[in-house]
Amino acid sequence: MATYKFEQFNVEIINPTVTVTTVTDDIINKNCIANVLLKTSSANFGINFDGYTYTEDWNDQDIIDWVNNVELPKYEVK
Repeated sequence: MATYKFEQFNVEIINPTVTVTTVTDDIINKNCIANVLLKTSSANFGINFDGYTYTEDWNDQDIIDWVNNVELPKYEVK
C-alpha cells in the first residue's frame, strides 16, 4: 500500500488508483507533461508531472512507467 504527500494538498493520499488521463507532447523540445488522476474512495486528486523526455518516440506505457517508477516515488511517504 502506497501513501503520497503533495505540498498542494493538506492530506496524505493513501493507496490511490493512479490513472494517466492526458499527455501533452512538446514535439520541438521532445518533452511531455502527464496529467494524472489519483483516486481514493473519498476523493480525487489531479497532479501534473512535467519532464518526461525522449529522443525518438514514446508510447503510452513509457509514460505510465515514468509516472509510476520515477515521479510518484518522489512523493511517497515512507
